Amino acid sequence: MKISWIKLALGGAMVLGIPLIYFFSSADEEKTFTDSQNEFVRQTEQLIADLSKEKNYSSKFPHLSTEDNRTDPSSTPPKTETLISAESQEEINTHVDFTPREKMESLPQWKKELNIYLMGDQSPNEFLNSLNIDNWKEARDALARAYDEGDLPKAKNFQERFWASVGEIGGQAVAEELLKDGDPAFVKILKGWAKRTPQEMFDYYADLNLKSPEVQNYLQKTNSREIPLMDQFSSGMLDQVLGNSDGKIGNVQLGSANELIDHFLEKDKEKAESLMREFTERVIQGRDKNTLKKWVSGYKEPELQAGTAQRVIESGIFDKNPLEAVEFANSLDSIKAKRSALSSAYARLAGGVNGHDPNITATELNAMEDGWQRDFALNGFAHGLVRKDPDAAIQWASSISNEGFRKVVTKNITKRINAEVSPRPIPPEVSQD
Repeated sequence: MKISWIKLALGGAMVLGIPLIYFFSSADEEKTFTDSQNEFVRQTEQLIADLSKEKNYSSKFPHLSTEDNRTDPSSTPPKTETLISAESQEEINTHVDFTPREKMESLPQWKKELNIYLMGDQSPNEFLNSLNIDNWKEARDALARAYDEGDLPKAKNFQERFWASVGEIGGQAVAEELLKDGDPAFVKILKGWAKRTPQEMFDYYADLNLKSPEVQNYLQKTNSREIPLMDQFSSGMLDQVLGNSDGKIGNVQLGSANELIDHFLEKDKEKAESLMREFTERVIQGRDKNTLKKWVSGYKEPELQAGTAQRVIESGIFDKNPLEAVEFANSLDSIKAKRSALSSAYARLAGGVNGHDPNITATELNAMEDGWQRDFALNGFAHGLVRKDPDAAIQWASSISNEGFRKVVTKNITKRINAEVSPRPIPPEVSQD
């Protein structure tokens, strides 16, 4: 039975293992929480989409920067390249010249508005409002050329707003097209899609098979991974469930989020875990360490405990004594949660938080006996080194004892290197098909 998005928006029953209201809104329902920045709306000041290398346009600005200490189960944006898609090469005649106002009357409305925006005469609002299902590709190509020629004004959140507008006007039809084409812009439209037709996106995501050839082809072409992709969908849905709360999350919003998570807990546990990660980011800011430890430990469902543990550790709550994160991970009841938490904890150690020397951790890892504890510690340690020392990241990932897990981790590390670090050859012995 499909869950109603309208019902979620109006609030739902508290169904999770331990009442969130007890920890987050019992005596002070109006407490303020600062939402963490969503990964997929980073770098929104530059209007550039990620597309394949064989295009004629290349980016002039650096690759996206991501948090060194993020582990594999986290959202990591793909490498930034250009706005031009393969099919757009035949539509290059959409170049927008600065046209005198008296000659602009014959232009389509979107071109008029874009000309005015490029001349710096107004905000991009009118241009964005002129986009529709028939002209957004032309507009994207024109913007790419304007950027390439240095004519694109800097505007806060313009990339986010452009792709959100495309998501609003295109919805599932555009999403399916972008996914089929392996276009990295697929994840960028989710926020707008969720805003305009949340039930449509909810139903699409609920039925989306992440193991399907189409999704796997998309992930391969874009150097993306399943878990960050799920987190993009989760973030868009939670934005709508929690609404414009101005940082205040009360009982109704908590109940709505709980019902959403509970629905996926019954239908697809991996997606439920993803929702829990994104929800955790939105409620943990400003909470003290002991409260958060009790909150995480209170969940009995392995997926919910794993999702909360990962994001609590990634929040830096243990960074004053990063070894405490390892102790906390090992104290959890769920094996699944322990694995996720160990990966997060060792990623922080690899990042050298609070002056910690990663070499000390490396020595300890070498002394550990083979087993799942060491393997998941290695997973986190390798991911924590991706941006600082990609060669070492590959080496550590390759020392994982479990063959199947080793293949998964080295493949994910390779994708992250390709996406976040300058393109580099990966040794054949660790390359994955």
